[in-house]
Amino acid sequence: MKYLYTFILTTFLISCGTSSSYTSTPSTSDDTEQPSLTDEPVNDNNTSTTEENSTTENRASGPFSLDNYRTKLSDRYANRKNDIPESFLAIDDEEEEEKDLFEGYRIQIFSGQSINIADSVASQFRIWADTTIAGYQPETHVFFKPPFYRVHVGDFHTQERANSYAQLVKRRFKEAWVVYDRVNPWNVPADTARFTLIKNNRR
Repeated sequence: MKYLYTFILTTFLISCGTSSSYTSTPSTSDDTEQPSLTDEPVNDNNTSTTEENSTTENRASGPFSLDNYRTKLSDRYANRKNDIPESFLAIDDEEEEEKDLFEGYRIQIFSGQSINIADSVASQFRIWADTTIAGYQPETHVFFKPPFYRVHVGDFHTQERANSYAQLVKRRFKEAWVVYDRVNPWNVPADTARFTLIKNNRR
């Protein structure tokens, strides 16, 4: 009987130990597996971030670095000098003189002490010029400049143009000659105007 009790007690203790091992094993497996499921993605992100950083560093410091090329280009053009022709650097200090449009030339056809004669000569010229000369109809100017009354005709900016017209005026007024005078710019003939005699008055 003593051996029987001993066998039953031993069998009970073995069964209790086996059951306790089965109950503890799932909890252990759960504790070990749970962290592994959550740690794997974190490890993957860290690994990918590290690889990207290392790739960026390699590109920046490698043979194809943009910084190296930018530095070379900037150094190349920073020290480059462009030669500018001296003609462009020269400063023209000469200023064009402003032309006074009221300065010019007229043709004097009479000078005397009689105002009546001066008015008569001016009237005769207007009639003659309207029927004899084509290309320009000049104004007549009667004024007193001590000690004489004078009759001037036409308004010209250049002496050459005045002389050209005076050659036609001398056909009727022999003493006509060109004088320097103040002119009316709006009465000056165009540069393209041509002074000619009307056909019927040519001789």
